[in-house]
Parts: sequence; C-alpha cells; structure tokens
Amino acid sequence: MKEEDALEARILQDQLCDLRAGLFVSMPISMVLSGLILTVQALSGNGFAAAIWFLVVNAINAARLALAHYQLKETVTGISQQLRWFGVLALLAGFAWSFLAVLTVGYTTPQAPLHLIILAGISAGAVTYGSSYAAVATNFITPPLLITVGCLSAKGNFEDYVLAFAVLLFMGGLVRSSFVGQTRFREASRLRHEAERLAAEMERNSREDPLTALLNRRGLEHAINQLENTDGPFVAMLIDLDGFKSINDTYGHRTGDELLAMIARRIEQEAPAGSTLARIGGDEFVLFFPSLRSSLSPSTLASNIIAKVASPYREVASVRIGASIGIYLAERPGLTEMLLRADVALYTAKRRGRNEFRLFDAELDRELQRRQSIERDLHSAIEARRVAPWFQPIVRLDTEAVIGFEALLRWSHPIHGSISPPEIMTAARETGMLQLLTQRVFSDCCALIDGLVKADRRDVRVAMNVSPRELEAGDIDDMVLNGLAAKDLPATMFEIEITEESPVDPERLDEKLGRLSHAGISIALDDFGTGFSTLASLKDSRIRKVKIDQGFIRGLAKSREDRLLVKTVIDLGRALGIDVMAEGVETEADRQILYKLGCRTAQGFLFSKAVPLSQALEVAVKEGPKRC
Repeated sequence: MKEEDALEARILQDQLCDLRAGLFVSMPISMVLSGLILTVQALSGNGFAAAIWFLVVNAINAARLALAHYQLKETVTGISQQLRWFGVLALLAGFAWSFLAVLTVGYTTPQAPLHLIILAGISAGAVTYGSSYAAVATNFITPPLLITVGCLSAKGNFEDYVLAFAVLLFMGGLVRSSFVGQTRFREASRLRHEAERLAAEMERNSREDPLTALLNRRGLEHAINQLENTDGPFVAMLIDLDGFKSINDTYGHRTGDELLAMIARRIEQEAPAGSTLARIGGDEFVLFFPSLRSSLSPSTLASNIIAKVASPYREVASVRIGASIGIYLAERPGLTEMLLRADVALYTAKRRGRNEFRLFDAELDRELQRRQSIERDLHSAIEARRVAPWFQPIVRLDTEAVIGFEALLRWSHPIHGSISPPEIMTAARETGMLQLLTQRVFSDCCALIDGLVKADRRDVRVAMNVSPRELEAGDIDDMVLNGLAAKDLPATMFEIEITEESPVDPERLDEKLGRLSHAGISIALDDFGTGFSTLASLKDSRIRKVKIDQGFIRGLAKSREDRLLVKTVIDLGRALGIDVMAEGVETEADRQILYKLGCRTAQGFLFSKAVPLSQALEVAVKEGPKRC
C-alpha cells in the first residue's frame, strides 16, 4: 500500500509540475489578451469598468503564479491540496472572464465578436496548457462559456441560437479534451515511474547476490567507488572457503546454498561496523572497510573470521569447512588493485594449508611485480624466439648412447634471469598464449625430428610435455597428427609426456590419447610418484613409458627407502611391458644404482644439460654425448 501511495504522489507531482510550467506560459498570454480587451473598451468609452475588470483578472493571475512558486509537502495530501487551490483560483478566473458579457451588454455591442474570439482562444489555451489536471481547465472555461450560451440564446433569433449551440459544442469538446488529456498524462506518468522503479529494482538486483543477500562484485565496485573521498587506509580481505566443494558433492547444491548463506551471516557478525561484505564468486567473499572503523588489527580480525567460519555446522556435521584469507592494505580504494593483491596473499595462505591468512607485504609485492613483468614480456619473447625449447638428451645407462630428447622450455629474462618452465607455462595460461607457445614447441620438435631423419637417426625419439587439461581442452591431437603428416615425419619418432595432473573430463582425454597412440605416437607418464599419480595409471595400455620423478632419484645411493620404491616401479613396469626411465640423474653413484636396479634409460645433468636445437642434432649424430 505504501508503494501505491508513493506512486500516486509521484503522479500528482508530475501533474503539479506540468501545471506550473503551463501557467508561466498561459498567464502572460492572459495578461496580453486582457490588456487588448481593456484597450478596445477604453476606445469605446467604457474604460473605467474595463480597467476594474482588468485589475481583477490579473490579480487572480498573480495569485495563481504565486501559488505556482509555493511548495507544499510532497505527499499525496499536500500535492492534492495544492492542486485543489489551483482549481479554486481557476474557477475565480473563469467567473472574472464571465464579466465580458457585462462589458459587452450580453454580447450585443459592436465589440462583442472580438471578445468572443478572445474568449474562445483563451478557453482553448486553458485546456492546452492545463491538460495534466482537468479541474483547472474545466473550472476556468465553464462559467464564461455557459454565460455566453445564455446571452446568445436570450437574443431570440435563429443565427444566435445556432451560435449558442456551437459554443455549447465547443465547450463540450474542451471539457472532454481536458479529461482525456488528464487520463493520458496520468497513465504516461504512471508508466514512466513504474519503468523507473523497475529499472531501479533491476539495478539493485544487479548489485546484489540473491543467494546471500550480500553485494556481488558489481555492487562491491559501486560501494568502493562511493568512498573515493574517504580517508584511508583501507583493508580488503579476500576470504576463500576450504573444503566447500565436498559439501555440494556430499549433501547437494541446495544444502550448499543454505550453508553459504549461514557463512555469510557468520562473517557479518565479525565484520566491523560500517564495513562492506560481498560475495564475488562461488565460495569467495570480500570484506572491505576503512581501517579506522575497526578496533581490531587485520590479523586479529582475520583470525576471528577463520575461527567463526570453521566452527561446526549441524547441517553438515560430517564435513569440516575452513577459510583462507588474503589481506591487502591500500591507501586509496580501488577494487581491481585490491583484489589482485589480496588474491596473491590468499594463494600464499592456501599453500600453507587450511585456515590460514596472509598479509600482502613487500615480499609478495616483489613476487607480483615479477609475475606481471613475465606476463607482460612473454608474447614479445615468444615472437622473438627468446622463449624456445631446448632439448635434454635421454641416454642408455650402459652405453650412454643418445636414444631420445625431451623438449624443455628456456627463457633468459633481461631483468629476472632464468625463468623456470612452470613459470613460463603459468604465464602463458594466464595471458591466453598457451596455444601459441605449444605450437612453437611442437614446431621445434618437428624441426629436430626432421634433422634426425636426414641424419639417419630414426631410432631417436623427441618428447614434448603436455598437461592432461591442456590436451583435453585444446586441439593438440589435431596439431600433432596434422603437423607430422604435413611434414612427412614418422609418428614413431614423437613422444608425448603426460604430466601427473587430474583431468576434468577423463573420457575426452582418453579419446585424444587413443588417437595419438593409434597413430604410433609414444605416450609417456611423466613425474611418476608425485602429484595425482596412481598405480591405476599403469593399467592404461597406451602408456608405453614411465618416468620416475627426480625427487626419488637424487640421492638414490644414500636412501634405502627410495631404492626400494624405484625397484618396485622398475619391476612393475617390466611385468606390464612398460619402459621405465629415470630423470634428474646427477651423480655417477646414482647412475650405477639405477643400472643395478634394472633401469636402462635416464636423463640428467650427469649426461647432458638441455641444449639448443642445433647442438641437440650434433649430439645425436655422435657416437656418445660428452658429460657436463
């Protein structure tokens, strides 16, 4: 009901505003026309009565203008009262204009036709400029026009009867136009305000998370922009839930949604007064506030929030929810900058485990600057071939003869020096250049294979690392198969090393691996023994090689446990018909132990570091590589 009253008040306010605007046009016209009548009457010898009439008419006009300047309370009652006063003054003005009949002796004087024309014009003008509120127009025109009809009818001749009837029809048309105009004006006003209300509601909804009733990212950005002139520093906390995915998997999404709302309320209970809390992702929240509004330090507040969120929930007793928090202190509010730095701190906190927080500090700032610099320079480095694969030989442990190469990314950054392959791949993934980088690596692998074919070293295989997610999401299988076919290179000389990472869509990955394996390409399991690797991986008949992670190889001669594990993998591979090789061999002692355990191939600095393509080809055609 209150909403309907508010809408009615806005419609009445529109009527009032339109009426006021019309008065500032019609009142000067009324003054001019009344002055014209005064002049005509004065020239006909009836100036005194006309002057009195003129003063009365314009006194009423002045009162109407004064009322137009006066503002009552913007309520339904207040606006309606002001509109009624306009109706009363319009009625008084109508009676004043009725005295034209007296000035023209019942419209019988020679000046009567002119007065009738002026009266008709001012009546039509009243309807035109007062169409938003019919009472004003009808109150004004009814008295003079009815009196005019009466005067014309009193003359008693046919022509005057016809004229009186015409005036009556004219008045009826004007009255109808007034009410039709008012109806249309109110309907247009109602539609406009309802559209504005709907737009405002949509705007509010666009800034609000419907699940938790918190702000969403857009709402948070708007709230932060409102604080541009507020004194800092400001605290931004990026809160990410730990273990929440298992809630949806175990209890269903409905329970997960209900839990998110409960967690939002818990965070609100710990949030400082006047702070802003938003949900910007599936299980990510942002708490933002000027630091002066909190009596607690950011670290203490983060600890309190973590403890509150981690408290048990009866609805999901079998699952423990935690929270990790990244904190950034900024002098000026800016959502993008704050979230970027808080996210860096959050990532660092998550690496420590569950229920941890980390403040973005100078050390993390240096890491961020390094990451941004690497991402900024990556594209130009790829284009200029400063980022390129080098090739590390794979050798037989008994003869040290080269039997293959693994492509390893190398980049010497002008500021940061040597950039590790994982950093390069992460930067490529973040900047959308992973596909371009993969194509460049594959192109160089093809170039090496081509050189090996020409050197009659078809027994040497070239390997390229590919992550399962990269393989399943892209078209690497098409790139490899079509690329080898286009260059007429044997597929048996190419190998794909699959890193141990859990795929999102195993069926799609299986399909692509099947295509590659069927074409004769060797599929190797890289970094076996780490990450997501499982013994079940060895059951896949397409896996032809397993590479034991270097973490088990370095110091092998000194570790009985590592020797037992490596021996188990070698024996298992032999039983399944899978080649087993070791990576990261750096000492002669480790090489000898590996050979005694039954491993026949390996790679590592003991034999050779990774070298550019041209040197790799030179190494391959020699009888044996030189040690580094």
